Amino acid sequence: MKYDFLTLLLNSAFVSVVTVFITLLFSIPGAYAVAKLRFPARQWLSSSILLIYLIPAIILVIPLYSVFSQLGLRNSLFGLCIVYPATTIPVALYMLKGYFSGLPSELDDAGLMDGLTRWQIILKISIPLSVPAIASVALYVFMIAWNEFLFAFMFLDDVKIFTLSRGIVSLDSTEVPRQHLMAAAVVATVPVLFIFLWFEKFLVSGLTSGSVKG
Repeated sequence: MKYDFLTLLLNSAFVSVVTVFITLLFSIPGAYAVAKLRFPARQWLSSSILLIYLIPAIILVIPLYSVFSQLGLRNSLFGLCIVYPATTIPVALYMLKGYFSGLPSELDDAGLMDGLTRWQIILKISIPLSVPAIASVALYVFMIAWNEFLFAFMFLDDVKIFTLSRGIVSLDSTEVPRQHLMAAAVVATVPVLFIFLWFEKFLVSGLTSGSVKG
């Protein structure tokens, strides 16, 4: 069985970037709604965002495996791009909700008085002011998707679409020298390390700001 290490890296990068994009696409407006809008069951929804994490991932694997097999999504990166955001959106929504709650409501009121819609307020006011929090959430979600193994192990069979974690574990079952396997594990951490160093200031300020209020 032949492995192209660059392909493993690109597959993981693709899935991770798509996961970040989908997660932010849903979590930003969701977090804004929970933090700023008044609607029935708002408090209940705000308190139950993270309830999905009470369910171990291993319990979800078997039913998802069956459903994705029937839909033809099991042995594909597209399937992972559906599963991963489903697990990262709740925590991203929770983190961003704390940050949005700390933004002055007067900014929203001023935007409404200027004739902006809620979507325009999110795009023109809330997002620019929340860049540190959004950057930290994006990095956190990227790391989750990059390092995820369970779903990749269960869903992927084709070597050409293996993610990095799936490929490295498969290498461990072949006649690969141990030093080469360790080198692959080190290389797997390098992209995340560089991204972390690049976004470090956003990560620190974003997480601390989001944890103070909300």
